[in-house]
Amino acid sequence: MSWLRLHVSNLCNFKCPNCHVFELGENDLPNRVMSQDIFDKSIEVFIDSLNHLAQEKVTISIYGGETLANKKVIKQGIEKFGASYRGIEITWVINTNGSLLKEEDVHFFKEQNVEIHISVDGKEEVHNISRPTHKGKGTFHMVEPALNLIKMHKVPSQINSYMMPSNYNHLKDLVDIAEKYNISKIYLDQFYNLDMITHKVGMEKYMSVYLYGLKKGILINGPWNRVIRNYQNNESREFVLRKSLSLDVNIDGSCYFPVYSESKAMGFHIDSFSKFIKRGGWNEITEKTITRNISKCNECSIQNYCNGVAIEQVHYHIGLEADTKVSCDFFRDWCQFLMRPVYFKRHELVDYVSMIELSLVEPMIKKINEHINLLEKKLWPLNHKVVVNFLEHHEEILMASKMESLPNWTTAITKDSTLYLRGTILTPAIIHELSHIFLNQENVKAPKWFLEGVCEWIQNKKIDPKLLSKSLKEKNLFSLIEKAEGNDIVLIDHDDQKPGRNSLYVQAHAFVDFLEKIMGKELLKLMILETSQASLTSVLESFTGLSLIEMINNFLESSYFITKVSRGTLVKV
Repeated sequence: MSWLRLHVSNLCNFKCPNCHVFELGENDLPNRVMSQDIFDKSIEVFIDSLNHLAQEKVTISIYGGETLANKKVIKQGIEKFGASYRGIEITWVINTNGSLLKEEDVHFFKEQNVEIHISVDGKEEVHNISRPTHKGKGTFHMVEPALNLIKMHKVPSQINSYMMPSNYNHLKDLVDIAEKYNISKIYLDQFYNLDMITHKVGMEKYMSVYLYGLKKGILINGPWNRVIRNYQNNESREFVLRKSLSLDVNIDGSCYFPVYSESKAMGFHIDSFSKFIKRGGWNEITEKTITRNISKCNECSIQNYCNGVAIEQVHYHIGLEADTKVSCDFFRDWCQFLMRPVYFKRHELVDYVSMIELSLVEPMIKKINEHINLLEKKLWPLNHKVVVNFLEHHEEILMASKMESLPNWTTAITKDSTLYLRGTILTPAIIHELSHIFLNQENVKAPKWFLEGVCEWIQNKKIDPKLLSKSLKEKNLFSLIEKAEGNDIVLIDHDDQKPGRNSLYVQAHAFVDFLEKIMGKELLKLMILETSQASLTSVLESFTGLSLIEMINNFLESSYFITKVSRGTLVKV
């Protein structure tokens, strides 16, 4: 997508030590704001150029200094051009430190479909170090009201931050802040203080916050997104460069191409931009960019998709003379993690998607197929295939399954006909999870606690009478059911132990086992299937003449779990 960045203000009420506009990069422009004439002309000229290049969309990002120091010009420009201009669709983004954002501004931006990107570097003590005033005072108290306004008015928004010396040990705090204020995206730019950490430490920190964000349902973006997008679309960066135009315009109308930082010294002005494009100037810039990157990228493993994005970022933020090795090393390793190959394969009973190498998952698939064959003999034929997702991290299971409260020990979970697996070791719990799929495909609608008991029963586990007696003393499932007044019970929410030691799982399993001893295996199986048509209570009454509560009382009063020890062996009386 083509991109126009308007640097509308060279003023700022903050003095951030890591700001690339005022500290790390050269900025000899006067301390003032962009005029309405240059704001409007920049958009008109750029859109004319897009029409010439047969483009259909543009993102216009408003940058500073502090952009809202030029509030009047921004609002008038947005009102003038709106959501489209001369057949080109416009997406608006405003970047701000939040200190000058008022309620009327939030109303305006929401009405005009402007996405607000607000700079936050962490909790108050961390943010105040990285974003002080000119007098060295903290600014979080100036930003927090803006975050509250964004939450209150539900404005599309994003947190912007960098990885820097003050916050790189506290990156998860950014996710917590985003969650608190209902912001679903964080743009976490990479580290440009290249003496701060090694690229391997950078990987560790980014991995930690990325997975934490997945767990919370918050997406971590960064400059590498362009590389990932190229990879996903199977487009080389060279191809993207040729078809996509990106331009930065300064407050005085001077402009340059971010992909080719050397263009800052080439003396472009927005007044002559149209002529430059019409005479093929964009092709010149892309050729120079590609030539420069070929010489510097030196057969990097992601060269075809990156084609100099890592170099471009360092040059843009620090300068042309900066060493790019650390940035490139990090970019390469991080992108390779995000671009892990996804394998697809079909089997007779299973289709699978894997982010783990095929050689590691094929033995697991063989075992899963064997389990399915056994379950089909024990239960009923599958209606359709099982889909298996192999993932590496717990947080990826949470994100893929959209089940946010799973404990860390979870290695497998099912949803409908999909099985989500973490790692490359199959535990005995795989039978339990596959049983859920068999029940789901038959649309069995019994209460969750009962279904968990059925899956434990199908797994053929033996019940330890001591464990059952202990579990009834610790936590009584059936008392819990009565308190819930018929509402469904999710066992793991009331006891977070693994099923084998979970008091409520043990009791649910024992109750289903008790039903089998009364009804027999085949009749119990028929009764379970019947719950796809009617409630568990009514089905149980039709099969046994007793209600669910009566059957539970019979179970609790029976000698099922009364045991004695004989020669060291547990024996039922």
